[in-house]
Amino acid sequence: MQPTLTKHYRPTSGVLLDSMLADALSQLYQTIGQDACIAAVMDVLDIVCPTDSCGVLVYYRQQKPLSLLHRFHPVQRQVDADIYSTGPYALDPQYRLFLQGCDSDAYWLRDIAPDDFYSSQYYQTFYSKTGVADSIDVLWRIDEDTALVFFMQRNINSNDFTAADLQALRLVLPMLWSALTRHYQLAAQLPGTVQTHHLQHKAEDKTHLQVQCTLNNFASSLLTKRERDVLLYLLRGYSSALTAEKLNTSDGTVKIHRKNIYRKLDIGSQAELFSLFINCIPFAEPDETSDPLQFYQQSQRSPVFATAPKR
Repeated sequence: MQPTLTKHYRPTSGVLLDSMLADALSQLYQTIGQDACIAAVMDVLDIVCPTDSCGVLVYYRQQKPLSLLHRFHPVQRQVDADIYSTGPYALDPQYRLFLQGCDSDAYWLRDIAPDDFYSSQYYQTFYSKTGVADSIDVLWRIDEDTALVFFMQRNINSNDFTAADLQALRLVLPMLWSALTRHYQLAAQLPGTVQTHHLQHKAEDKTHLQVQCTLNNFASSLLTKRERDVLLYLLRGYSSALTAEKLNTSDGTVKIHRKNIYRKLDIGSQAELFSLFINCIPFAEPDETSDPLQFYQQSQRSPVFATAPKR
């Protein structure tokens, strides 16, 4: 008599554990607690989801991002790799998500970016000149104010990421989180290690303070508070319709505000607005409410103000 089956097991679909991935995982667990661990995590991610360029940043709530690793082909880039940390990071959808307290996970840019992001001047001026067409960030929170970000990018000559890529990454994340947790438990006992340098990276960060000051005060001498609210959404790539939704007003009202912003700032395009914002950052005075735009405009009119003010 044949036994009655009471269980039915189904095969589990997932990441193919080939020799390259097996070797990368083995290497990762051998480097836990050592400087090479962070690079080993990046190696695993790049095998699971191949990229054209990738790297590791540390996001801080009160400091500019710190670069730990960057792998890219210089010929594909029209801007310096370090330009991100001079100010553009403040408008990055991934960084904004971190500030909002997102969980540790993999985040696809197209899922979190504002609706007009890919036609925004931020994308055209920064992303396109880095050669990047699509990106996924794997973010692991160290604590409330700090996170490791493994950024994975494909360029304009490659295919975009897919939902399958995101799913594959999320399958290996529990293993990576366990390795990183153990790594930081061990590395915390060795303050001289390279990968834990950021834990002691507590010096005053003037660039970040200037970026925050610019966000808080840019064009405040010329625009109303509501116009400044619209301006910040415009810089980050929000359409008029989505900006209206965020500000609980009408699309037509937002378009009027945008028209007034262009007129008051004497500009004719979003490109000029973005350039003006970035140019004002070195002229911002941290811990003050003065408008950095005024100092920048003075520098354009007089050789006395040819550089940012020193006080």
